[in-house]
Amino acid sequence: MFNIYLILFFILAYVLGSFPTAYLIVKESVNKDVRKQESKNVGAMNVMRITGKPLLFLLTVFVDTGKGALSVLIPQKFTCLNYNLVWAISLAGFGVVLGHCFSLYFKIKDNKFSGGKAQACLAGVLMTLNFKWLFLPWALSCLLFVLATQTFFFGQFMGNIFLPLIGYFLVPEYFLLCVLIATPIFIKQWPHFIPVLKGARPKWYFRGKNK
Repeated sequence: MFNIYLILFFILAYVLGSFPTAYLIVKESVNKDVRKQESKNVGAMNVMRITGKPLLFLLTVFVDTGKGALSVLIPQKFTCLNYNLVWAISLAGFGVVLGHCFSLYFKIKDNKFSGGKAQACLAGVLMTLNFKWLFLPWALSCLLFVLATQTFFFGQFMGNIFLPLIGYFLVPEYFLLCVLIATPIFIKQWPHFIPVLKGARPKWYFRGKNK
């Protein structure tokens, strides 16, 4: 049964996902715009490349992972409101990832929906919902492709491609969630896919500059 609470959970998660962790950390630490430096991605990897500080990288990962986890924990705490929990969690998970990829903060600030690729945010959603059958298979698929290609981006891209299959076969009730959250991430990643295949980025993000 669909009700107003599902819409509210989506909106709340979207606003939460829009919090620009990497942008604020880089702005405060080195007074630069993360969207104009290095890979121009609003994410932890780019924080590391710009600042060279592992602690800031870890802080970005922690906050962005927390955004994803919190977004799907909130619907689980208010089940007394009589909504469909799977739908609530699915819309909240989608909302937080969508907000990270296309941030309301940047829309208000620059009239442009900028954002990151939501890997840490996605990890927070998956590990909170089902660590064993969602997060671990997804993380393993990412890791295998990273090791096979020596490219972090390609590992992330293929992990996202496999995510709906993981949901379909291992946790069917969250198949819709996996499809929903994979979509904005795919939209953000696709423009970079061909350049990565052509070697436009270094094999390991933590080594040197883009070539």
